[in-house]
Amino acid sequence: MPSLSNVTINAHNFELSYRAHPSVAEDSFYTVPKNTIDATPGTLLKVERETNTSFYTLAPNLSLSRFMYQSKTSDGTLVPVSAYVLWPYIAREYGDGLPVVVWAHGTSGTNDECAPSNIQNLWHHFQAPYQLALLGYVVVATDYAGLGVGADASGKFIVHEYLNGLAQANDVKYSIPAAQKAFPELSKRFVVVGSSEGGLAAWGFAEKLVSEPMDGHLGTIALSPVTRVLSLPATEAVIPLLLLMIAPSLVANFPGFKPEQIFTPEGQKSLETYVALKGCNTVLFNIQSKNILKDGWQNNTSVQEYQKIAAVGGKRFSGAMLIIQGGVDPIVSAQSVTDAVNETLEADPSAKIEYHLLPNVSHAPAMYAGLQIYLDWIAARFSGQPVKPGFTRLEPQPVRPAAAQQLEANWFIQNETEPWQAT
Repeated sequence: MPSLSNVTINAHNFELSYRAHPSVAEDSFYTVPKNTIDATPGTLLKVERETNTSFYTLAPNLSLSRFMYQSKTSDGTLVPVSAYVLWPYIAREYGDGLPVVVWAHGTSGTNDECAPSNIQNLWHHFQAPYQLALLGYVVVATDYAGLGVGADASGKFIVHEYLNGLAQANDVKYSIPAAQKAFPELSKRFVVVGSSEGGLAAWGFAEKLVSEPMDGHLGTIALSPVTRVLSLPATEAVIPLLLLMIAPSLVANFPGFKPEQIFTPEGQKSLETYVALKGCNTVLFNIQSKNILKDGWQNNTSVQEYQKIAAVGGKRFSGAMLIIQGGVDPIVSAQSVTDAVNETLEADPSAKIEYHLLPNVSHAPAMYAGLQIYLDWIAARFSGQPVKPGFTRLEPQPVRPAAAQQLEANWFIQNETEPWQAT
C-alpha cells in the first residue's frame, strides 16, 4: 500500500471511531451460515432479534435488530446481504400490523466495513431512519450486497456493485419478505424510500415491479436520486471519487477491464489505498483525487456499458413515485433528475410522479428540507388517500431567504465519552 498522508490517516481513524463493532470480520453476525449458498432470493438466513443498542448512537427508546437474507447481483448470481430493523417505541396504527418503511441508504462507501448496520448512527441518523422510527414506522434497511457481509458461504469475496440500480433494487426487494419472515408482526404494506444511491435503488425497485409485482407496495420515494452513474460534467471534482468506488465493480463485471485503462499511476495508488484501508466515505474524500484519471476515460467501453446497466429512469415503473431534489445539489445535478423524469414521462405519459425541486437545497440536506413533504406522503399512502393522477411539479418557497439558511450540516453524531456530555 502506498504511504499515507496525515489527512488520510486521520480520516481512517475517524472511520474506525464510528463503527459499532471494531470490524465486521470480528462480528459473528456477518458470517454467513453454512449450507445457505443455494438459498432462493428472499430467504431469511439469520436473525439477531435484540441487537445491543449500547454500541450505537440511537435516539432514546428506539430498538434495533439485524438480519441476513439472500439476494441477487445484477447478473442474477445469488448473494447474502445484511440488513437492520429500527423499531419505534410506539408504532402507528393502521389496523394491519406494524407499518413498514423500507429504507435504501445513500453512499456510505464500497467496502465491507461501510455497512450502515455496523455504523453507530446507522449512517443516516436523523436524516431519515431516526425520524421515521420516532414517528411510529418500522424501518427495514438493507446494507446492500458487499457492505457488511464480505464473503458468501463458500468464502467467495462479494463486490459491492456501486450505483448499480438493478443490483440495489434486488437488495431492496428481497429484504422485504425476509424481514416479514423474521418478524411476522410487520404489516404486509410498505413504502420504499431512498436517498442518493438509495434513490437510485428505490427508483430501480419501482421499475422492477413492472415485471415482478409485489403485494403491499404503496409507493416509492426517491430523494436526490442518482439516475445516471456519471451524469455530471467530467470536470466535476466528484467524478474521480465515483470512479474509484465503481472500479471494483467494473473489474468484477467486465473481465477485459483493468483499472490502468482509466486511472493514471496516481489514480491506481489512490484505488489501492482505498481498497487496502477498507475505506468508506471519509477516507475516500481524503485521498489523492486530482489528476488521477486518464484523458478519454469516458470512452472506455466498460464504463459506458456499466452506465447503461446501472441507470434508472426513462422506463415504466409500478405505483406512484414522489421525487425530491435539491436545486443546488453538487453531487446529483437537478438537471439530470429533471431529464430522467421527462424521459420517464415520454416512456409512460400516465406515470404518477410528484416532483419537488427545492431551491437552495444541496444533496444530503434534501432529506431535511423535504422531510415534511415525504412524511406527509407516507402517511397519506398508509391512510389510503388516493394519489394525484399524472405528473405534478412543485417548487416550494422557503420561509426565509437563501442567505439566512444553513446550506450544509456542520455537525455529526458521536458516542459520549463522559456521562455529562449527553445530559
